Amino acid sequence: MADPAASEDRPVRDGLQGYVTHQSFRGLRMPATVQNLVMRDYARQKGKTFRLSRGEYYFDGCFVQLYAMLRDLEQLEGIVMCSAFMLPPDATKRAEVYDAVLGAGASLHCVLETLVISDQAGVDAAEDLLRMNAVLDRVPRTIDPDLLPAIDGIDTFT
Repeated sequence: MADPAASEDRPVRDGLQGYVTHQSFRGLRMPATVQNLVMRDYARQKGKTFRLSRGEYYFDGCFVQLYAMLRDLEQLEGIVMCSAFMLPPDATKRAEVYDAVLGAGASLHCVLETLVISDQAGVDAAEDLLRMNAVLDRVPRTIDPDLLPAIDGIDTFT
């Protein structure tokens, strides 16, 4: 029986295409070969075909390859990347990515966060995670010992 989703004017969607970056993301720098191994294993676990990754150019804030992938979504089930922190840091630019993915009926998979963005709930989860981490970057890293309550039998926290 022929696939009803396939037609002469609409290509069959096949697999998840990887997206790798040579930049650090959330303080982590991972070689492209390792990113590919992580994503290939993820795709295998999900029963998806893993398509050859596109590597981002080595310029800070560059997302040329990611945006190019968005134009090819009609041929893909989705895009897989190691982390949501590989997305553009600007919320407006991320919204453009989400809109393109959802508008194409595709999905965006962020392996390290076990996050799949395939609907508005996925977008909300990704944005919550990214906002929460942005706040954590601004919180104090230490507590003044004078602010800590006394504990029976302990007179110091040093």
